[in-house]
Amino acid sequence: MKPIHILTFCLLFFTLASCRKQEFMPEVEGQPVPHPEITVSLKEVLNASPYTLFKAAWERSNMDEIMMERGDKGYYTMLVPTNEAFIADGLTLEKINSTEPALLDSILLYHTLAGAFNPEDVKDRTDNYQGKSLLGNPNLKVKPAVTGSALFEPYFYLQYLKLTNNELYINGKKAGSIAAIPAKNGVLWPVNRVLHKPTKTILQVLEEDGRFGMYLELNARTDALFAELTYGSFLHDFTYGLKVMDLGYINVTFHSVFAITDDAFRKAGYNSVDEMMELNNRNPLPYVDWDTYSVKGGLVTDTLVGYNRWGAYFSHDEPNVGRGTTNATNFYSNDLNNTVLSDYTVVTAGYPTPFPEYKMPLDFNTEGGVVKVKVKGSDYPAASVIEADINTIMGPVHVVDRLLLPKGFKL
Repeated sequence: MKPIHILTFCLLFFTLASCRKQEFMPEVEGQPVPHPEITVSLKEVLNASPYTLFKAAWERSNMDEIMMERGDKGYYTMLVPTNEAFIADGLTLEKINSTEPALLDSILLYHTLAGAFNPEDVKDRTDNYQGKSLLGNPNLKVKPAVTGSALFEPYFYLQYLKLTNNELYINGKKAGSIAAIPAKNGVLWPVNRVLHKPTKTILQVLEEDGRFGMYLELNARTDALFAELTYGSFLHDFTYGLKVMDLGYINVTFHSVFAITDDAFRKAGYNSVDEMMELNNRNPLPYVDWDTYSVKGGLVTDTLVGYNRWGAYFSHDEPNVGRGTTNATNFYSNDLNNTVLSDYTVVTAGYPTPFPEYKMPLDFNTEGGVVKVKVKGSDYPAASVIEADINTIMGPVHVVDRLLLPKGFKL
């Protein structure tokens, strides 16, 4: 078990959680589309298209008024499901005509992004474009993109787009290969499925799925043991960042997890959480150093599952000074590759002391279309992502079939 200092588990992962580095930030709203010769608007492109059900939903909705209120200087990406996609989703013309306009507004706003995802601009891009939809949630607040500009920003549902071999991917999943249509104020992208906004937190997905009972119980019991050993003076809370909660002025941060199934624990030789908790007795238990007001040592069960949350737990820590900022880790499956992530900074350098950055500890490859992930340098077999991109309001849940263990860890 790697010895570490622990200020607070929640602080490490989430209370300083930031947006991704600049290359992962959403495009600035109002970015021009490099087609000055185009004179038709997005609405005119839509009206001339064969996507009659999307048009019918638009006409019944309040979208014309909403877009008029936003002004005529913005640029947008309109993700337009085909008629076949609407029908497959149950949105027939009859259904659309009987649906309240406000509900249609939410569907269409979720399919409309601020900024232009232009095929010419993104054809060589290796990472997902983070698009901010026009659909917001007034109950959620996130950290502002520019530090100091505001205490928080309202939450808008995000869509992650990538163009690979002329195939459009949205939130890690294929969305069709129909050519985009540029307009003077944006781009219309036909898609082959209706997009549904996420409604659950990561924690809700884990709790309701049924496959992750041991993972949840193990973390809950590790939290309780840590609280007992530190007299409740240091917070160690697995649920931080995985649910909507009060983090000061914000209540949502962006992350993803590699969720461990009960079967994966059994494959590693553990048939109960009791067996895993016994691992903590093989090393000296953590204790509080009251001179530095820090915790010395760590729990073996934290190492057992710590890399499933990107290993940020193991970043550099110094008593009474702390770590740098934890960057967002809401990566979808088509970003799970070394080209995008090998040098990604999970935790920034500390301040004011120049602690080193904590770089991506995981290694990725794809075999037969299946994403494989392991801890860099580990002698354990890589885990397979057996189900990817379960979308939440914070980012995706990826289900894995093995533990992510560092080199030399003894099961």
